[in-house]
Amino acid sequence: MNDRVSPSESTAAGTGACALCGGTSYRRLFHKQGYDFVRCDACRLVRLDPVPDENTLAAFYEASYDGGAYGEWGAKYDIRLAHARTRVGIVEPHAPDGPWLDIGCSTGAFLDAASRRGIDIDGIDVSESAVGVARERGLRAFHASAETFTPTRKYAYITGFDVLEHVPDPAAFLDRLHDWLAPGGRVALTMPDIASVHARLMGRHWYYYAAPYHITYFDRDTASRLMERHGFHPISIASAPKVMTIDYITAQLEFFNPWLHRVVATASRLVPASIRTRELPISTGEILVVASA
Repeated sequence: MNDRVSPSESTAAGTGACALCGGTSYRRLFHKQGYDFVRCDACRLVRLDPVPDENTLAAFYEASYDGGAYGEWGAKYDIRLAHARTRVGIVEPHAPDGPWLDIGCSTGAFLDAASRRGIDIDGIDVSESAVGVARERGLRAFHASAETFTPTRKYAYITGFDVLEHVPDPAAFLDRLHDWLAPGGRVALTMPDIASVHARLMGRHWYYYAAPYHITYFDRDTASRLMERHGFHPISIASAPKVMTIDYITAQLEFFNPWLHRVVATASRLVPASIRTRELPISTGEILVVASA
């Protein structure tokens, strides 16, 4: 963590065991959006306290797709498809032969981009409305969470972009992925990096400190150790930029960081529309982990 957060630390008992080490002793870092953000004393993994339950999260995500942050995100399909094409190009060289599964497929941009490259791919998402949109596009998407999904086949490659930080129990999530993989299978997961420059500079105002959307917060070390404890062997850990436009970033910040949104929205008015709508790879402080089972 960083000095901008540390001064507000206080002792906190926390609730439940740490997903990485099983510890039950935490330090309270700060309070935001109705939740405490706590750090495990033993392994330094950061998470929300209390952890939201699955029913609360399911209702929250469905509402978010209906006019909320994820509704705006899902509606910008052209930008998301451009980003998905870039991401397919990054992860495909690591893929074994065989079918793929994309967890958190939303309205299907990654499924679309992969399918156009001849990849046999399924997707799941917790939002019924998002899955409905994906199916209308002719994509194989299922309304399910990782906890409720029952695959009908083994997968050679499982992708989960901006997913691990959302799940209430990341350890159990990784165990499920391991069970769903064919022999020699791999996973590719992205997540916000709590040790990134973005997180260090912004402290508690970092846009990825977003409750209850984001439950667990990783860095390269804690992500790698958690995966190793659940049968995965990291092959590559690298920064993961996103293809976005200035206008898209501005709209997203309205939900995730209203104060920064006001600053960016004011500044963006001085930028020509041709630049604001240009698709660019932008670092947001995320990492991509590719690992074998």
